[in-house]
Amino acid sequence: MRRAEPHELKEQAFPVMTARLTEAELGRWFPITFDEVNDAWAAPEPSLGALASLDAGEYVVLDYGRDSNQLIVRIPANVDASSFLVSFFREIPMPRSRVLWRRRDARLPPSVAAKRIGVSKTSEPRSARLQENPVKAQVAKKK
Repeated sequence: MRRAEPHELKEQAFPVMTARLTEAELGRWFPITFDEVNDAWAAPEPSLGALASLDAGEYVVLDYGRDSNQLIVRIPANVDASSFLVSFFREIPMPRSRVLWRRRDARLPPSVAAKRIGVSKTSEPRSARLQENPVKAQVAKKK
């Protein structure tokens, strides 16, 4: 990953995912220089921002809210969101459990989806999955 210059990104970037991490983790997992953003018109809270280029060549806009500890990851509109996330997690050692939200068309890499709490590999509701396993259903009823 390298810090990119603003003129390198030629189109508008849109959010692909958000994640929660500390400022120390931001510095460790994203070893680039971030700019301070203290303009209320540009960000709803004191923030850090940077344009980066992944080793695979994709550009990514990173906005980090210092109060919320929330990172917004934005990519250009012409980039496939799922392919980008594969490149992103291949390069960034951020735990996938930190992902709070992802765009509907952005699929997390398979190893990520299986580890996410509350995300099922199936589209069935939780109650239907519990019916398949009576032991889990009994435990769920006791809670």
